Amino acid sequence: MSDLLMRNHLAFIFFPALLLSLWLTPLVIRYSFRLNAIDHPDERKVHKKPVSRMGGAAMVAGLVLPLLFFSPLDRTMLSFLAGAFLIVATGILDDIHRIPPSAKLSGEIAAAAAFVFLSGISVREFGDLFHTGKISGGPLGPVLTIFCMVGVMNALNLSDGLDGLAGGISAIACFFLGLFAYLSGDWGVLWILLALLGSLFGFLRYNTYPAHLFMGDTGSLLLGYTLSAAAVMLVQNYKTEVYLAPVTVAGVLALPITDTLLVMARRLRQGQNPFWPDRTHLHHRLLDIGIPHSVVVPILYLSAGTFGVQAWFLREAPDWFQFAAVILLAALVHGTVYGLQRFGFRWEGRVAASPYLSRTDPAYARMARLMGKSVRSAAGVIAVGIAVPVLAMPVVPPVIGGIAMAALVFVAALFPWRAQRAKPSVSYGLMWFACLCLLALLQATPGVPAWVPAYLAVLSGIVLLWVLLMMKYRGHRQIVQISSFELLLLSIVLFAALVMVPALHLDEGIRRMLLAVCLESVAFLLAMKILIHRQPQRNSMIAAGFLLALALIVAKGFLSSDKSGNVIAAFAGASVRIGISAPAVASDHRPPDTRISVTLSHPRSVH
Repeated sequence: MSDLLMRNHLAFIFFPALLLSLWLTPLVIRYSFRLNAIDHPDERKVHKKPVSRMGGAAMVAGLVLPLLFFSPLDRTMLSFLAGAFLIVATGILDDIHRIPPSAKLSGEIAAAAAFVFLSGISVREFGDLFHTGKISGGPLGPVLTIFCMVGVMNALNLSDGLDGLAGGISAIACFFLGLFAYLSGDWGVLWILLALLGSLFGFLRYNTYPAHLFMGDTGSLLLGYTLSAAAVMLVQNYKTEVYLAPVTVAGVLALPITDTLLVMARRLRQGQNPFWPDRTHLHHRLLDIGIPHSVVVPILYLSAGTFGVQAWFLREAPDWFQFAAVILLAALVHGTVYGLQRFGFRWEGRVAASPYLSRTDPAYARMARLMGKSVRSAAGVIAVGIAVPVLAMPVVPPVIGGIAMAALVFVAALFPWRAQRAKPSVSYGLMWFACLCLLALLQATPGVPAWVPAYLAVLSGIVLLWVLLMMKYRGHRQIVQISSFELLLLSIVLFAALVMVPALHLDEGIRRMLLAVCLESVAFLLAMKILIHRQPQRNSMIAAGFLLALALIVAKGFLSSDKSGNVIAAFAGASVRIGISAPAVASDHRPPDTRISVTLSHPRSVH
């Protein structure tokens, strides 16, 4: 049973975490006001009204419960959960009663010590950082490991200053560390990171700007503890032949770590308590030069992603070279912001006024009216245009139906059906993701008619032309502004196409297909923003249309076999069965060898 879970049921970790976090968050918001776990605005904070700070409680359930039920509880996992219990208790006490900083620090140390000493895992060598030989921790290895883990906890805790910032940065770190865990064949770490990623997506549904709740110290300390524990396990994974230097995994979290170090150094230089809160963090300085909240978070997402990409590409470089690269990139990021402040730069990101208002040309005015009337018909053309190839699909393999079911559950669970006006960025991002999955499945299904890829390319070209005409004649320039949630999803897909596919030695056709559908889906995303502009009720209609198309693919997957359970099994294993060829590892629990071509084949049983 445990072997089956390790090989085929990674989705049984991610989706329960997602749904638990998603469903429990509204309850947490309701009861946090009764417990007075409320974050009130002040001169240092950017929110203007009281907001619940107990969002971390829902994240805890999303992380811990799937691990308890769907992962083997060996010594390492039990040690991780013991430390998680201590850090959660510390965070809850601080969120409700505001305990002194010394007590919170003691809780952080206790949690890290519990993990290190109960599991017997610690960093013994820190690599050749200065090109003078490897730095050995010796008998102080466990103590230094605890020190590093506490540092990461505080770095994530102090970075939780804007809506969606700490959660998004942690999701990016989960993605990169999860990729390292897969390459290392460390399924225990991968389970932990998948559970955390699922709970983060459920939390970000309510935490993106404008946030309905904050994660509080419970959430931020849990993020720091989980990511630091995963990093320590990856570095000290002696079960495999894949070596990961400490600087490689630390580079993934370099943005919050360097920001915290610089802030503390600045406070010490000024004779202040290094733990005393102020407005000198990177996100505060970006706000101070006039960059709006909705732009600062995507900028920092891109910065965190850049650190992750650098860690990925330099993972086989010498330790000292990786360390120098991290320092140079950090200097570039922080130095750029410092220079902008020093020279008095002010953001002037105003959206230009609609050009058709100032045009008096009769032909231009007629074209503007024509484009205004085209909105209603455009919605029908897009809906019918996408429905045609779905209806023309043959009976699909169960793995395709399983992927469609996974996408359907993900989008339907996270979509803000009752809060479309308050969460447009989340709804846009999820509709784009549903469209992306739909286009990918249409092109990847074996036996699909040969005209479908060309048809979709032409349809997306027509949609993009309509978008450009609307921008010219109706002034919809604001649609090109990408929200933080959209950027998070888009970056993951582009990274998968440009980096993961070549790195995992997958078929080149998969990379071309992913890039093609990514570009095609952007045209549909821009069109959806125009269609929904000032008419949020179209939000649910368009989302329901995409979900209905995915449901039709799921139904065709059921029809591909006499046993409908094949689709459920494919849904559970979709995360590891889509074109992934696992590297050779020395662990007893290595991922199955599921090499496939551009078309997705039926997953094989592994004995």
